[in-house]
This record gives sequence, structure tokens and C-alpha cells, in this order.
Amino acid sequence: MGFKKRLFKIRIKNDKILGIILVAIGSTIVAVILLPYSLWIVILGIILIIVGYKLFLC
Repeated sequence: MGFKKRLFKIRIKNDKILGIILVAIGSTIVAVILLPYSLWIVILGIILIIVGYKLFLC
């Protein structure tokens, strides 16, 4: 029984990750249409700084 519960938890986690990826792709497509190029450079720079900081702390 413990094995089935473990598979269920992994499946829920994968569904959550898939949902986040789909939301990110959808919002990116909308943002590409609406935002200018220079604002994209600023947003990507901020994201890279945040990701780098989180990786440095791990």
C-alpha cells in the first residue's frame, strides 16, 4: 500500500510542475506580444539574478 501512495504523490507533484510550466509558457506568449524588447531584457536580467542567488544559497 505504501508504494501506491508514493506513486500518487509523485504524480501530483508532476502535475503541479506541468501546470506551472504551461502557465509560464502562456504568460510568456502574451508578454511577447504586449511588451517591448528593452523591457524583456530587464525582466530576463532580474530572473537570472534571482536564479543565480538561489543556486548560490543551495
